[in-house]
Amino acid sequence: MDDASDCATCIRTPAQRRHSRRVLLAGLAYVVFLFPAVFAISRGLVTGGWRIPLALLPALPVAFMFASYARYLAEEQDEYVRMLVVNQILVATTVSMVCAVVWGFLEDLGGGPNIPTYWVAIVWMGTQAVTAWVARRRGA
Repeated sequence: MDDASDCATCIRTPAQRRHSRRVLLAGLAYVVFLFPAVFAISRGLVTGGWRIPLALLPALPVAFMFASYARYLAEEQDEYVRMLVVNQILVATTVSMVCAVVWGFLEDLGGGPNIPTYWVAIVWMGTQAVTAWVARRRGA
């Protein structure tokens, strides 16, 4: 697969480009919100009721990233590409939910350490990225 024309999924559709832009902007917003929130809360600069909205601020771009997948699937005109992305989402959801359930039992019943639940989203995004990469490598 040296030639991009050999792979239908190597040519990005307009919907994929829009989705990539949305996710990139959300990722940048996440970084912009995360570091000040962690800094301010960890140093006790924000207390009381202001901690909650500040703690939720980095979650908003992550929620936007997930919403972008739903919008992307609605916008994608190529049925084959849409099917590939749905499969990637199913694999990522399965892997992240299995990890969450297994770790939940290890934590509650096995004495495992507490891991923050936002790691489920990180596992999902990482798995989705790996499955997309594998699909591209296989020429699917």
